Amino acid sequence: MKKNLLWAAAFGLLMSASLVSCDDDDPVIDNPDNPDDPNTPPTEEVVTTNGYYVLNSGKMGSNNASLSFYNTDTQEVTADVFMEKNERGLGDTANDMLIYGEKMYIAVYGSQVIEVTDLQGNSLKQIQSTTGSPLQPRFMTSHEGKVYVSLYDGYVARLDTASLEIETQVAVGRNPEQLAVANGKLYVANSGGLDYNTPLGYDKTVSVVDLASFTETKKLDVVINPCNMAVDSEGDVYLVSMGNYGDVPNTLQRIDTQTDEVETITTTNATELASAGDELFMMYSQYDANWNQTISYIRYDAINEEVITNEWITEPIAQPYKIGLDSESGTLFVTESDYTNNGDVYCFTSEGTQTAKFEVGLNPIRVFAVSIQ
Repeated sequence: MKKNLLWAAAFGLLMSASLVSCDDDDPVIDNPDNPDDPNTPPTEEVVTTNGYYVLNSGKMGSNNASLSFYNTDTQEVTADVFMEKNERGLGDTANDMLIYGEKMYIAVYGSQVIEVTDLQGNSLKQIQSTTGSPLQPRFMTSHEGKVYVSLYDGYVARLDTASLEIETQVAVGRNPEQLAVANGKLYVANSGGLDYNTPLGYDKTVSVVDLASFTETKKLDVVINPCNMAVDSEGDVYLVSMGNYGDVPNTLQRIDTQTDEVETITTTNATELASAGDELFMMYSQYDANWNQTISYIRYDAINEEVITNEWITEPIAQPYKIGLDSESGTLFVTESDYTNNGDVYCFTSEGTQTAKFEVGLNPIRVFAVSIQ
């Protein structure tokens, strides 16, 4: 009898220990099919912030480039997201910005760096020169997981978007500016801008780079000082050559990427342009001998090659600077700058109706729509 009592007591202690162990250490099994189950943790609500990032170039040599954000829900502007997130300035003379995937790439020409951030503006990496010569990033485009950056020393760099490293570079022409991808090729506008007052003068070529081999296959002859580019839905590349701001006027051209033949467009002209696929939205700014500015806002049918209207914007903008387009929403942007004070961004529908206007930083050069979670 005594042995049985001792066994019963030991068994009771063992069971008590097992129950304590289960309460303290065993994992809780959630029941996703029953959200009212007390063991199911509350689901966090995903908050999405919609708005526009604006890259402000700042004044050359003043180290005052900035990144503004306009919240379209609250209509509030954060003047310098980059400074707020990273407790340092963006640098000197930001020249271009690209949002690709979950990252933002910013070419900061004067500071000789490509700044990479997440969509909240937190710095992920500063890509700098590894060759000893200055890295002078100008413009960027993207294609199939790579970002291509024109470098003012006559090269185009290919960035891997996973490692954030420069994989390789290809030599192109003098002082390359904007780039465009079409038909398996990269088109690079070689401006020669730094040689404008030398006997060599402006460049007048567009480099064609085969993306598969990443080699330059040819140079196309164009009007001097080629700078701005856009691609339509049929793969044609539209190019603005700025001329010499004197006896050679700026000129709008089209490159057939099947044949690489260049044609001058004589029915209209442009200084800035953005592609909506089948249509181009362009701005043409011209000064007379007394420095009076004449501005046209052209909507161009890229399929039928004809002007739809010369007044796609009717609102007066005193000093328009750059234009841009959000292809998803169809929102068009025109920035304004007097090169001295903070600039403004105007937002329009494709029919030219103004939907918003807000103040940003000095010399707003790029606008991107974004949804941030």
